[in-house]
Amino acid sequence: MMRASRRKLAAATISLLVLALALAISGANGAEPRPLEVTQSSYVYLPLVAKPCSPVYGGQFTSGPAFQQDTDNPVRPAYAHADKNLELRGYTPNTDTGLVHELVSYGPAETPKPPQLATIFEPSRVPTLTNFYRVHDWIWAPSPEPGTRGDPITAWPVTALGMETTPGEVVHVPVSDYDIGGGMEALVLFADEDTVALRYTRDDSSGWAGYTVHLDNVCTDPNLLALYNSLDDPSGPRYLYVESEYSYPLPNVFAGQPLGSARDSEIVVSIVDTGGFMDTRSCNDWWQIRPGYTVDCEPAAASQPR
Repeated sequence: MMRASRRKLAAATISLLVLALALAISGANGAEPRPLEVTQSSYVYLPLVAKPCSPVYGGQFTSGPAFQQDTDNPVRPAYAHADKNLELRGYTPNTDTGLVHELVSYGPAETPKPPQLATIFEPSRVPTLTNFYRVHDWIWAPSPEPGTRGDPITAWPVTALGMETTPGEVVHVPVSDYDIGGGMEALVLFADEDTVALRYTRDDSSGWAGYTVHLDNVCTDPNLLALYNSLDDPSGPRYLYVESEYSYPLPNVFAGQPLGSARDSEIVVSIVDTGGFMDTRSCNDWWQIRPGYTVDCEPAAASQPR
């Protein structure tokens, strides 16, 4: 989130410089300069500056049923839903210098095996942990309004994890022991140009039992994004309020499927289990696959220093 903020601030600065140059040229040509009105905004985008995302998956993305579990009436847009859009909810650095920059053990291994973060990469690895963040709590407003950010969640010291990547490195769907049917592992609960939320059940709510993995600061495969946007049509079946349970289509992805690439040297991952944001360093939960680590979660001597 801090990186995204810096990109938006840089974009705003470039915009002001371009406008100032235009005014200077206008004055030099003898034209009467017009007063410049600048409205401050939290979100400033310059599409011509941002590098477009490239496809990373050579096949065709497919869709499958998602079961409505959210009870918002009217249905809250996914981009305005803080359990689906991590960038909306936001996260802030935890600057506690006592935090361990390695995986940590909270007890025995979780079974069946939940989403494994080492498998985001190919080949699987435990990357350098670059930054620790805390996801914000959320103060909900009546639907369809999103609400506002609350204080950082403190139930765990780390609820969003910055991981070192190479810019352009392919990002994959984390593997697990879960299967939502049809050979698929997760549905795409939300996607935009730089964030994807994966739901490891067919329920469309993170409040129900099951895992949701948020990947931020990724360059989403444009073909995946196009499919998601077509199924997220405001006039489509996703946004019909029906009192009884019903299903509608969302993109489905299989274990290890490429879904995007790293925008720069860090991607951020956050995991929700039945409505609660968890510590993404937990060795025996999200890092049961952990190349370079011993069975008791200590870095193997051969891999040091990290």
